[in-house]
Amino acid sequence: MNSAPLSGPIDLAGKSGIVTGAARGIGRAVCLSLAREGASVAACDILPCVDTVAEAASRGWPVFEIPCDVSDMRSAKDAVDKAKKLMGSLDFLVNNAGILGRSGKPIEDYGFDEWKQVLDINLNGTFIMTQAVWPYMRGQGRGKIVCIGSIAGRIGGLLAGPHYCASKGGIHAFVKWAAKNGALHGIYVNGIAPGPIETPMIENEPYGPEMVPLGRLGNPNDIAEAVVFLVSQASNFITGTILDVNGGMLMV
Repeated sequence: MNSAPLSGPIDLAGKSGIVTGAARGIGRAVCLSLAREGASVAACDILPCVDTVAEAASRGWPVFEIPCDVSDMRSAKDAVDKAKKLMGSLDFLVNNAGILGRSGKPIEDYGFDEWKQVLDINLNGTFIMTQAVWPYMRGQGRGKIVCIGSIAGRIGGLLAGPHYCASKGGIHAFVKWAAKNGALHGIYVNGIAPGPIETPMIENEPYGPEMVPLGRLGNPNDIAEAVVFLVSQASNFITGTILDVNGGMLMV
C-alpha cells in the first residue's frame, strides 16, 4: 500500500482539473480561486461560462469552457475526455453543479418529477462525473475530488425541500465510500457542506444574517477558498471528511 505524501504549502502550478456548475455563484468563484493559485481549469456547465472565462482571461488565468450536462453520462464523459485532451492531466474534480428545487410544501405536494430532477443533477451528477474521471486519476496514481454538499444534508434542511436534503445527504455518504475506495489509488475525496451562500440559488429564499452566529450569509469565496485547501497539497492527510463552512450554524 502506498503511503500518502506529506502535506505542504498551497501551490497549484502545473495542476489541472474540472469544476462543474462553473457559470456562476460558487462554481465561478472556485474556478477563479483555483486559477489564481496556478491551476488550469475546465469550466463545465449546461449554462454558458462566458463571464467566468472572460474574468479569468482578464487576469491572465487559464480557464477554459467545456459544455456539460452532469446528469447525462455521455455528456459528462465527453466533457472529461475533452478536458484531459486539452490540459494533459486531471488532478482534481470539483463536483459543484446543483439545483435547489422548490421548497416550503408538504411532502404530498412534491411530484416525483421534481424529486427526480433534483437528485439527477445533485446526486447522480456527482456520481457520474466522479465515475468519468476515476480511470484517469487511478491511472496516474493521484487525484483530488471535492463534492459540494450542504448543511441541509447534515441537519435535514432549514428551508430546503426533501429532495434537496436527500440529494446532499447522499453526496456526503458517497464522499465516504469514494474516499475509502480511492485511497489505495492516491485519490482523495472530500466534501464541503456550505450554509446559506449569497448566490442566485437562494435569492428568493428568506435566509438572513440573523441565522448565522458570525453575523452574515456566506459568500461564494468562502467556499472557493475551502476548495483550494482541499485540492492542494496542504490537505494531503485529509480524505473522507465533510468540511462544514457555515459561519457557525452547525457545530459538531
